[in-house]
Amino acid sequence: MQQVAVVERLSRASSLLAFLTPVELDEFDNLLAEETPRWVPLPGPQTLAYDCQADVLYYGGSAGGGKSDLLLGLALNQYQHSIIFRRQTTQLVGIQMRLLTEILRSRRGWNGQSDILTLPDRIIEFGSCNNPGDEIKYQGRPHDLLCFDEITHFLESQFRFLMGWRRTVAEGRHTRVVCAGNPPTTEEGKWVVKYWSPWLDDKHPNPARSGELRWFTTIEGKDEECSDGQAINTDGREIFPLSRTFIPSSVTDNPFLLRTGYESTLAALPEPLRSQMLLGDFKAGMEDNAWQLIPTAWIDAAVDRWTESGKQGAMDSAGVDVARGGCDKTVVATRYGSWYDQLKSLPGILHPRSSRCSC
Repeated sequence: MQQVAVVERLSRASSLLAFLTPVELDEFDNLLAEETPRWVPLPGPQTLAYDCQADVLYYGGSAGGGKSDLLLGLALNQYQHSIIFRRQTTQLVGIQMRLLTEILRSRRGWNGQSDILTLPDRIIEFGSCNNPGDEIKYQGRPHDLLCFDEITHFLESQFRFLMGWRRTVAEGRHTRVVCAGNPPTTEEGKWVVKYWSPWLDDKHPNPARSGELRWFTTIEGKDEECSDGQAINTDGREIFPLSRTFIPSSVTDNPFLLRTGYESTLAALPEPLRSQMLLGDFKAGMEDNAWQLIPTAWIDAAVDRWTESGKQGAMDSAGVDVARGGCDKTVVATRYGSWYDQLKSLPGILHPRSSRCSC
């Protein structure tokens, strides 16, 4: 009887909504929003990623694990001014429709010309970098949450540039970069494996566990792993390393898609797509660019064969890539018969004709 009474009271309350003014309806929506989260993460990896404290998180691997939803949920619940990137502008339609028609079920506050959703308590932007250099249009536009959907589609230079505008003036707020995506399918996206190498590269000397935080900083243009997040001194400045982590997910973590038989759809894909999308295999099927002269597999095999003890006889030849000064570097490769020494790198500023760096 109590359940019947509750249903009747809710029915009467719903009928009264028709008599509220637009301003009163907005206020009613705000009151409901304070009590009910707009989006709730799924138990398991999605919740771990949602609560993760890493400065730079990569979530995903397999298809169907709720990667795009995680980005939307973070933007809706935790941050004041977010931006969600896809490489191509046309790829934004799906995630925008998911937000407006399925999660919010409203287009109130949506500006289709600028791809910006303005809610009473936050702003969510959508952006793209179709071509190299397009990332510059976002210069100087700060966000407390930067999201990259299908991170392996982006160039590393685009990703690193856009990370520079992760900031906020709100004291105490933790800003984040969250990336989602499947394994790379081309050499262009292979940088992702190197960037998160403790989790994704099976040859890494010190592999990391899923969700484990590791700290990195950049010294002379190269990523250097640090023991913790304590400040270090470089070039006379005190810098705090940024934390990274990777949390894998799969369709088995998403009960909504499991009920639709999506796992069988992924299992029916041809290889190597099946291993990439179903299993999240980061070693499967990365193809070289059609214009690449020497196959990457040959290079990897040669590196694996190389040993320090293979050096024989005297140096008989050398190849030199001479810097033109500034922040460029002179690189020297020496050969001893069939054995090649490790590359030697010298700062370009040491070149007698070098000029000041204008970078």
